[in-house]
Amino acid sequence: MTSRRFKFIGALAFSLTMATPAFATAQDAYSLPEPFLSMEKSYLKDSPDLQKIMDVMIETATRQVKDPTQDILHNRLCSALVYKMASEESLDAEERRLAVAGDLLHNIAKEEKEMVLTDPAQMSSAREMVTELKSEGYFKKSPQFWSDEQVLTNPKIGGNRALVHHITGGVMAGDLLKQVGGYSGKEINAIRAAIVEHSTGYWYFRASIDDIAGKPGAWESVYPEPESNIAKFAHDADLISQFVPESVVPDGSKWRMLAQKRWGAKTTQEEGHIVYYVFLRLFEEAKTAPGKEMARERWNTIKPDLIKLMGLNQDQDPIKVLGVPKVFAKQS
Repeated sequence: MTSRRFKFIGALAFSLTMATPAFATAQDAYSLPEPFLSMEKSYLKDSPDLQKIMDVMIETATRQVKDPTQDILHNRLCSALVYKMASEESLDAEERRLAVAGDLLHNIAKEEKEMVLTDPAQMSSAREMVTELKSEGYFKKSPQFWSDEQVLTNPKIGGNRALVHHITGGVMAGDLLKQVGGYSGKEINAIRAAIVEHSTGYWYFRASIDDIAGKPGAWESVYPEPESNIAKFAHDADLISQFVPESVVPDGSKWRMLAQKRWGAKTTQEEGHIVYYVFLRLFEEAKTAPGKEMARERWNTIKPDLIKLMGLNQDQDPIKVLGVPKVFAKQS
């Protein structure tokens, strides 16, 4: 951990232990819609100590970016989804607590500029964490994870926070949890492992790793499969959170802009075609029963609008009519 981040974490932990109760919580400044707000209130009632983790997440996000609203709302929405899924699957109270704590912190390093694996100090911290987690039995279903450090330190991979924030996030979350207190070493490692395993379902990240490394299966060194309940819920919540019509369908929305800027869409039809294909495959990545159900429900909401964007009839299969988008053809 660098000196600057250590000082921040120490100061943050001190402020959390010394601060007197306020009339409003930190999250009140960011309006979370229903039903997610009610879910959030439920888990904070069940485990009041999660407010400290909420405060850590919000204070970190406000330090990292000029306008943290979307990052904070994403983390809160995902945590609410995790709580819902964990409750539906009848996880015990302690496991639900760990699941929510981990999900509040799952993106903690995504905007932390120094948290890249091309930095030798960060790489060393990540290697140490992974070694410890493997020694405790994590990542058994992913024998190739961390097997090729040349892939991990490739500047286009290890230097890209979007591709490796799940790893650096595990490191940073562990440091924060130790400073905040209230979590045993075993609990912290369970949360760390869940964060490390939360990004695997983003199939286009996996494809990017293979393309950059120039060899199939290179992604397995970077993305381990989610194994524990809390890892699977974190994984599914992050996927499901993307299925928001407002960020997928309207002109200028997040995903249509990504279709243009990341994948080269030139027309409305191409935008719809690319986004349709991305979400069709994301929908198939959910790992849990409640995750699959929620993904299907949200997919059925956005699917008709995407078909309309492509200028097709609702009874037409876009992949049969238009094929796989050219940008993804070699990955299908």
